[in-house]
Amino acid sequence: MPVFTTKANKNKLLKAAGIFLIFFCWFIISLFSHPLIVPSIPQTFQALYKLIISGEAVSCFLITIKRQLTGLGLGVLIGVTLGIFGGLNRSFHTIFMPVINTILATPNVIFVVMAMVWFGVGSTQVIFVIALLIFPIMYMNSVKALHSLDQDLLQMAQVFRVPRRIKIKKIYLPGILHGFIAGFTLSAASSLRIAVFAEVFGAPNGIGLAVTIASSYLEIDKLFAWAIHLILIVTTIESLIIKPVERYIKKWGAT
Repeated sequence: MPVFTTKANKNKLLKAAGIFLIFFCWFIISLFSHPLIVPSIPQTFQALYKLIISGEAVSCFLITIKRQLTGLGLGVLIGVTLGIFGGLNRSFHTIFMPVINTILATPNVIFVVMAMVWFGVGSTQVIFVIALLIFPIMYMNSVKALHSLDQDLLQMAQVFRVPRRIKIKKIYLPGILHGFIAGFTLSAASSLRIAVFAEVFGAPNGIGLAVTIASSYLEIDKLFAWAIHLILIVTTIESLIIKPVERYIKKWGAT
């Protein structure tokens, strides 16, 4: 127990040192830069304070997070469903892989522009782009999880005629859960970035539009403030939602 505690404390100290290094470099660069290029730390946090006090940070966040969660949910549902088919049927996986490779190889901005043409400017366009770019991540992780199942264990279950319900619960489901955890962790963080990116090009509101306006008026301190705001959102979501869900799923999969 003391060994694990010491290792955990060491990791926390290393993370704190990494954060300190970022702020130190930011401080040094801001000393030799114009505020329109790199604002100082006090200027940035003052701009962040104004965003929070004015209510702009909360209102934009609620709009963006609604789009993000909707697109994330659709992407996860489609990706896991197709991933199970691909994991269980290698022919389906082989046929479907060109679609996945095409999506992964195409620059995100092309999908954003195409979605604007198809759906116009608004939430539908943003949700579509998020779902489209998230589902390949979930698909690949689900397929890899099923393909990495212990084949000897599956053969043993077949020889001893283990009931299908037991095989699904004790073999397939834990394997899928490991892939789901890895894919969902990456997707949850990526979906917020995709949402803001899509909003920058084609949304009448949300964090993306606020970032566009700040850059148009050269409010670089506000731009940095939005960046910190997004980092805090991702960190909070990871600490309060993703990590507890991961622990629960691992615990449930082990039972």
